[in-house]
Amino acid sequence: MLPAVAQTLANILVGDTSLSSTEFIDFNPPGSELSGQPGFNLYCYSISECSKEEEIYPANSELINPPPQSSSLSTTCWFDVSFLISARDHTWLGTHQLLSEALISFLKHQPLAEELLAPELQGHGSLLLSMRPNAMINPATLWNSLGVPVRPALYITITIPIRRPN
Repeated sequence: MLPAVAQTLANILVGDTSLSSTEFIDFNPPGSELSGQPGFNLYCYSISECSKEEEIYPANSELINPPPQSSSLSTTCWFDVSFLISARDHTWLGTHQLLSEALISFLKHQPLAEELLAPELQGHGSLLLSMRPNAMINPATLWNSLGVPVRPALYITITIPIRRPN
């Protein structure tokens, strides 16, 4: 499932930003090197189980398509998968431009429509996408643990279904 989430996010970034290919997306943690070929770091930093269904599908939300009702839902677990997305370019202005393009792109895709999802994630309707750091990990602590100075980044969390093995 994690590669499917990363691929979904990478496809959105390539489709809605000035990047021309997923070749410009690095799935490793961001490093201290900011110069070089323009692109993004798309780093998964947290995976945690959702404890309440209302967190996944809020009662007052008309935007999210609830999953179809079936007996298979009892074997589905929901997880929050959090990504740090940082941009890199030859200049800070270019870096900020890429990050702005990514921000606009993800604002446009809240929630993530089913047709944008990798096939492994489809079948549950639109998925919740939030743009705030995972509450369990402070961004400064995250950057410090990566060994690089804090810099502008997006913090994207997608709530995904994972089938519980029988």
